[in-house]
Amino acid sequence: MKHSLNVDKTGLERGARGSFDFPVSGSRGADIKSYEGEQFACHFHPEAELTVICEGEMYYRAHDTEYLLRAGDAVFVNANVMHAGRSRNGTSCHYLPINFWPLFVSGHDESLIDRKYVSPLLREELLPCVVMRRECAADKEMLCAVDELVELVRDRGDGWELLVKAVLCRLWYYFYTRKRASGEEHTVVGAEAVKRAISFIEVHYAEKLTLADLAAAAHLSRSEFCRTFRRFTGRTPFSYLQYHRVRRSLPLLQDRKRSVLEISEQTGFAGASYYAEVFRRFMGCSPLEYRKKFL
Repeated sequence: MKHSLNVDKTGLERGARGSFDFPVSGSRGADIKSYEGEQFACHFHPEAELTVICEGEMYYRAHDTEYLLRAGDAVFVNANVMHAGRSRNGTSCHYLPINFWPLFVSGHDESLIDRKYVSPLLREELLPCVVMRRECAADKEMLCAVDELVELVRDRGDGWELLVKAVLCRLWYYFYTRKRASGEEHTVVGAEAVKRAISFIEVHYAEKLTLADLAAAAHLSRSEFCRTFRRFTGRTPFSYLQYHRVRRSLPLLQDRKRSVLEISEQTGFAGASYYAEVFRRFMGCSPLEYRKKFL
């Protein structure tokens, strides 16, 4: 059974990623093809995230920039930065995400480490993400630390928690020194507007929505909204809305008593035939074929 991200009405991904007891989480990894539509939707969360590409390739978007990541590459995405991923030409990509609370590095709020090294980088406009390329000599030290972190999270030997903290502190130091050396700030204009629009879609997707409705929710003109939304999500607002409606219809298809017409009406589509057309465009099959195949 394929799955999709569980996000709330703001675009914030639900679910625990680490705990107060140990604020780091890592999994055995995932395949981008395991997600509905072979992509995970634009979302954000209060934890920072390291994603390591184990096999294959994928397109990875952080805020308004999309990167092609290959096996051996890694990307760091800062806390509350919007990010998304999609398959390249329908191919598999196995990757390992590791989430951690920046507080794990700083120790506690307003500590010297927090004030000097952590909090300044948490401003999204300063360091939204860091892409690390396996073939890039300048990234060698960072990727060595990433490889060490992956091994620790997977093996979980005696004392691994202490070593994980040491590696994360070392990585944060690399991010800090790289940003300080560049002397540049990545000015992010429009991120909050896109988050407002995504929040509006999450709440009102089942209603009849117009471009004017979405632009008003983002507090932008229609033309500026279209440009900004596509820059951050890689989609037009209407395409994003359609895809979101399709995603919201998937749990409803698990109930065999619901008709396709009923589901289409509950998720904002103008009729069963149009719902089936859009569903096939994103999922590669009809709603009934999906129900039969996955249930």
